[in-house]
Amino acid sequence: MTADEQLYFNWFMERTTKKFAGVFPSDFWETLVLQASAQEPAVRHAVVALSAAHRFDRTDQPWAIPVTYGFDAEQFTLQQYNKAIHFLRATVGPTNPYTLRVALITCLVFVTLEFLRGQYKMGSAHLRYGIKLLSNISSPHPRSLFSPNILSPAEDFAHNSLIDSYSRLTVQSALFGQIPSNLCISTRDPKEHAIPYTFSDIFDARCTLDDLLNRVHCLKRYYYDVYSEESQDKSSMFETQKRILADLSLWRKSFNASIPHLDSEESSGQKFRTMLLSVYYEMATIMASVCLSDDEMIFDSYTDNFIAILKGFTDLWNLWAGVTVQVKKIKDIFSAPESDLECHEFTVESGFIPPVYFTALKCRIPQIRRQAVRILKAAPHREGVWNGALLAKVLDVVIRIEEDGIESKEASVDVPIFPFVPSAKDFPPPSINRSLRLSDVAVILPDRVKENTFLSYKKLQAGNWSFQKHIIKPDREKDTESSFRLFQR
Repeated sequence: MTADEQLYFNWFMERTTKKFAGVFPSDFWETLVLQASAQEPAVRHAVVALSAAHRFDRTDQPWAIPVTYGFDAEQFTLQQYNKAIHFLRATVGPTNPYTLRVALITCLVFVTLEFLRGQYKMGSAHLRYGIKLLSNISSPHPRSLFSPNILSPAEDFAHNSLIDSYSRLTVQSALFGQIPSNLCISTRDPKEHAIPYTFSDIFDARCTLDDLLNRVHCLKRYYYDVYSEESQDKSSMFETQKRILADLSLWRKSFNASIPHLDSEESSGQKFRTMLLSVYYEMATIMASVCLSDDEMIFDSYTDNFIAILKGFTDLWNLWAGVTVQVKKIKDIFSAPESDLECHEFTVESGFIPPVYFTALKCRIPQIRRQAVRILKAAPHREGVWNGALLAKVLDVVIRIEEDGIESKEASVDVPIFPFVPSAKDFPPPSINRSLRLSDVAVILPDRVKENTFLSYKKLQAGNWSFQKHIIKPDREKDTESSFRLFQR
């Protein structure tokens, strides 16, 4: 490598791998990609490009890489990107398993690079290509209509590492609506692999929960995108939903039974992982319970689950704060959520943003949803496609639309963050009726930070569903809205 390439490869080893691994240690980022870089020029140049972009990353302006001391980091990153593509084209063969793995490793680095740059469309395109390639070489049998692709059993370290990384990126992107249901993948067949009485380690528990989330997403998307009341029988879908809920209940029991030995490792990181999985379990339970309903009123029955999500975040925050930062700094962040207190960070792994966003979107109790929005504003970092600060702006628009014309004392009260642990009975029923609630909310992220974000949703108007779209501008220009009648209820 040249001196500059060596510099950024060292940065990757010392900084990037640790950051992108996220809360859970990653075989891909901490081992496999380094091994592949030592042998394959395509992977090595992709890694150097990613490292250069990571070193100069700014959450508020992804890809605004400066020219420092005569060194043009943007041009350098593009050069490394092009070198990686050149070597990849020269390496990959149509049937060679080794070169296919090189392509999968390089593709995953490209996905991360594009998400880091804020190029969400290109990153999602790379991810879809990688999932198709992985499914073609790993799926032992075709998927059913509303279940994920089941990947082949464990083969070796590299194969397992790729499946683990791609399956988690699939979960993350599927939750955000970036991956269609036919591309969802699962690491084990639920018909052949029952949930154990206890999990062997925290990674086994996480992979099992990821598979359950992918099963929920596939069932939900099939119901909304394919299901027709005139031509389809819902009984098979209800049976699938029943099995998913039963497996979620078993997961919770096994997880609780496993916590004593999972937490036996005396580290805040291990406690953080178990607490984060509990938060995701609450979100998965809500999603699985409502996935075959288009009635937004159904979410009012899951207030205790929404509270559990925010309570779980509070526990996570307190644990993290006690280990890494001063309490005063946390208070400053929450008292001035718009302030810049070195919160601008990027990681390719999902953390607390998806469940907190889901809570603010679907829970119509003013205090709870505003707490969730405040959390996203107070920690405006990015987790892959999940941009905390941008999603907070989206939620502000959703709340404004749903609460238009409603006078709510609860909505205007700026309550402190969790002075106590409430329950559903501590709050009055939401005052937002069925006709005011938004359904099928989708966020189309910009491909550049200065481009518009599109928010689409359905809303009942005079007994008919209308499809409406908002344009959320990156500056202070007024957002715009358009609508048209979609179909009759």
